[in-house]
Amino acid sequence: MTAIATRIPEEFINEVSSKTNIVDVISRYVQLKKQGKQLMGLCPFHEERTPSFSVSEEKQFFHCFSCGRGGNVFKFIMEEEQKSFPEAVIEVAEMSNINVPSEFQGGGQSTNNSQHHTYLTMYEDVAKLYSHVLTKTEGGTQALKYLHNRNIDDEMINTFDIGYAPNNSNLLLQFFKDRDIDESTLRKSGLFAENENGEMFDRFRDRVMIPIKDETGHIIAFSGRILNKAQGIAKYMNSPETPIFDKGKTLFNLDLAKKSIRDKKSVILFEGFMDVMSAYRAGVTNGVASMGTSLTDQQLYSLSRLTDQINVCYDGDDPGVEATYRALTQLNDDRFEYGVISIPDKKDPDEFIRSEGAEKFRQLTDNSVQMPISFILNYFKRNYNLSNDRDKMKFLDQALQEIVKLRSPVEVDMYVGRLADELNLTKDIVNAQMTIVKRKQNLAKPANNYQNVQKAKLAESTANVPQKFDRIEKSERNLLYWAFDYPEIRVRLSSNDFEFVHSSYQKIFDALIAYEHSHGLEDKEIDPAQFSNVLDSDSSNIVSDITFKEMPSMYSDDEINDYFYNIQNSGLEFQLSDINRQLKKAAMVGDNKLQLELAQKLINVRKLLSND
Repeated sequence: MTAIATRIPEEFINEVSSKTNIVDVISRYVQLKKQGKQLMGLCPFHEERTPSFSVSEEKQFFHCFSCGRGGNVFKFIMEEEQKSFPEAVIEVAEMSNINVPSEFQGGGQSTNNSQHHTYLTMYEDVAKLYSHVLTKTEGGTQALKYLHNRNIDDEMINTFDIGYAPNNSNLLLQFFKDRDIDESTLRKSGLFAENENGEMFDRFRDRVMIPIKDETGHIIAFSGRILNKAQGIAKYMNSPETPIFDKGKTLFNLDLAKKSIRDKKSVILFEGFMDVMSAYRAGVTNGVASMGTSLTDQQLYSLSRLTDQINVCYDGDDPGVEATYRALTQLNDDRFEYGVISIPDKKDPDEFIRSEGAEKFRQLTDNSVQMPISFILNYFKRNYNLSNDRDKMKFLDQALQEIVKLRSPVEVDMYVGRLADELNLTKDIVNAQMTIVKRKQNLAKPANNYQNVQKAKLAESTANVPQKFDRIEKSERNLLYWAFDYPEIRVRLSSNDFEFVHSSYQKIFDALIAYEHSHGLEDKEIDPAQFSNVLDSDSSNIVSDITFKEMPSMYSDDEINDYFYNIQNSGLEFQLSDINRQLKKAAMVGDNKLQLELAQKLINVRKLLSND
């Protein structure tokens, strides 16, 4: 996303606000579920197991009750995609199909972190260069032919920004030669390797280049597929980890798959990038691939914000079946349900699509999802001759060790019945053997599983614990709450003898009055979501928290008078607290004289409060 050339007028900002539903935007990033008046989900800004991220469609605000972040739709995009305010306005406008005048866009820096921006720009420019080589030069002819033979057409090449790195060790060095990028940045970029003399050369050569993007669509790495196979050269080469690329956090194609994952309420985990792209072309657009053999906690967390169903679709050959089994044994996060899509005839997804067609593949992914236990039992069965009694007993024991892990009594009964039929045994005999297996497992089970302990700690640390405010701060926050809707409250708060105790609330109120005057809202209510556009991040967080308060539909005069009283007598309240602290210390050291003096002070302060 480019920066802004011309300051965006407030009229356009308000138009975007009025035509955008914050729920539609945030739903692209977070799986939201209705809970009372609000929608709740897992916060995208920190890891948590108990949803504390709330979105109000009525107020057009989001707020996380755990980390405290909050604000309007622009603030969300700023936080989620590391964009400036003008960039966020344009991003939201484009999401809402609102035409953005060209004068509001231009070149410039798109992130607060200039080093981060430099790397992103480098990768974007290199991707354009590789794309040009592939599609516009004679040197890319062979690579283009290879892609077309794999049914990756020009539209797909465009969609995934695929390119070609020619067999030239200095292409990128020459490309960056005239740019103001220091050598240290070039070395850390991951685009170059070094020879034994420390001289840099292009890391990728003679490879089809598949960009790896982050969740927001920025290119952060590459995967290069060799064209000409040679002894000792890996078929695929991925970028090393860099300041912008952490393979443990990245899922290939998540940027394009997010909407489809939410719509289909499931994600398909493929083994390779080519499988993801072939599936995408076949109309199966909710597929991703990890950077390694198993999903990390960070990758699972990214998916948990979008869905609670993961379906594994690896190759159908023996290594693919082995990889599927390993994946299922590692996928034990209880936030998800799991399934397996088995490719027939030992084919990989790409081969199946090419031989059987897109329609059959779509049917396979929609209608042939196996339960993990079903796949695992078939996987075990391959190793046994069930006409042999010894093998039959071994298979039964191994199968029951998996069946006892099932949480659903219906599933247990179903697979016990299936086993009994398959082995020509009665269900009673199989159930009796399962009781023995269960007893053995319970005896072998450790008292505390480390992973479960860590999960429990995370759940406890991210639980939605309400903040505790003293009487004075509660009064300040409640007055601000009513000030948005009622001009008479703002008038009273503007009186010369009133000031908020906490500077953060005074700062917000001062901004509110300035906003009221500049927009001619002296006798009208003020929309907190639009007002947030003029606030800094900390103030926006506070306003979002205040607007999420459960309050009556109308204030009472007695209530407001109490709030004013609490704030205006805050000095005496603080004195009271201080004297009580000193009394406790005097009692601990047995200083009777000081206790008497402090007790008298306490009485005097209480009298003053009582008189007021």
